[in-house]
Amino acid sequence: MIERLYREYHEQLLWYCINLSSNNRALAEDIVQDTFMRALENAHILNDLTNAQCRSWLYRTAKNIFIDRMRRITKEPQPQLQLTTEDDLSEVMVRQLCGQLPAEERELFWLRYMEGYNSTELGNLFDLPPSTVRARLLSARKKISKLYFEQKGKGD
Repeated sequence: MIERLYREYHEQLLWYCINLSSNNRALAEDIVQDTFMRALENAHILNDLTNAQCRSWLYRTAKNIFIDRMRRITKEPQPQLQLTTEDDLSEVMVRQLCGQLPAEERELFWLRYMEGYNSTELGNLFDLPPSTVRARLLSARKKISKLYFEQKGKGD
């Protein structure tokens, strides 16, 4: 019985699944295979049905398998892609650029922008007023920006 259903409906069911899956042939083939596997598991039910009922059972099962897969896919957590632009500085590049700063500016810059300290905390660490920390950070940012655009102009 299952062999006859496979011969009669495999191609039709495959095209139906290709349409369901927006022309994703691999997904469609998987759905058709799962449909016929379920047909094998339920052969005792299909043996009692007419040919039209068997066809209907196959299509309904294929559609349900497709819906289940889509639900499963939408429930899976999607990896968060970090959007970057051409001007984004990677941590590696920031490390390289920071290496060209004077030692104190390099430390202040790294702790502020990479470690998340604020100017008051940095002032306490370096025994400086927060306004001095902010001025030195501004100087470090300007130097890094200048270095970055100089290197970018060289094709780096």
